Amino acid sequence: MAACKNILLLGDSRRMGYEPFVRTALEGKAHVYGPAENGRWAGYTLNSLRFWTGDFPTPDVVHWNCGLWDLGDDYGLGRPFSLPEEYESAVERTVLVLRKLFPEAKIIFATTMPTTNPDTEGIRAYNAIICKVAEKYGIPVDDLFATMHDKMVTYDRGDHLHLNDEGNTLVAAQVAAAIEKLL
Repeated sequence: MAACKNILLLGDSRRMGYEPFVRTALEGKAHVYGPAENGRWAGYTLNSLRFWTGDFPTPDVVHWNCGLWDLGDDYGLGRPFSLPEEYESAVERTVLVLRKLFPEAKIIFATTMPTTNPDTEGIRAYNAIICKVAEKYGIPVDDLFATMHDKMVTYDRGDHLHLNDEGNTLVAAQVAAAIEKLL
């Protein structure tokens, strides 16, 4: 693997939690960076790319992880923030925009990790959308959901959502391994 590759991590606050651990895992092999801002839902990350891209060098690999915000019913409307078809559209447009902005970069999609809530039906459904779009465009999927499915209670930071340092270390090792496969 050549040194000095550039890795762009995109995603929500969970990405912000594991990003420093990925940076450590890839130290000496790659420069890891991501927006200082929470990427929130897929459409927000997609829209924000135009503002963020000037802040970083051109990536060799982009690791994308958005989905949990899309599932939230934050206004109590009885529906997810992003309907499945809206989510699929945002994920697909993300591929097109990333390939336009960074034609030489390799892209990895990550599945959305579970929360401590045992009802994971919605997360699984949206992860199926990620996998469908990834397959259509030949993009590898880093299955963070499978890794954390039985471990969220153990590695929960105490808010039922974010990971503690041990959990972030575990996820970062997997993210780093997925990235290294493409370098």
